[in-house]
Amino acid sequence: MDEADLANEKAEQFAADALRQIRQRAEQPPSTGICRSCGETIEPERLAVNPTAHLCRDCAIEEEEARKKAHRLGAG
Repeated sequence: MDEADLANEKAEQFAADALRQIRQRAEQPPSTGICRSCGETIEPERLAVNPTAHLCRDCAIEEEEARKKAHRLGAG
């Protein structure tokens, strides 16, 4: 298998993963509009883009940073 084949395989896997995530998101119930982490109202702009959002912007950023840190430390 040469580099082009490997790149195509990775691109196909990425597309398949993205499609699976989109389908899973579409099957989720709509958000309640209240952040599960802090209890504050989720921004209307955020809900317009992602009606299934369960975290406000700030909590989503904190969660992503924690996930990246855990991954860097080998816990993810």
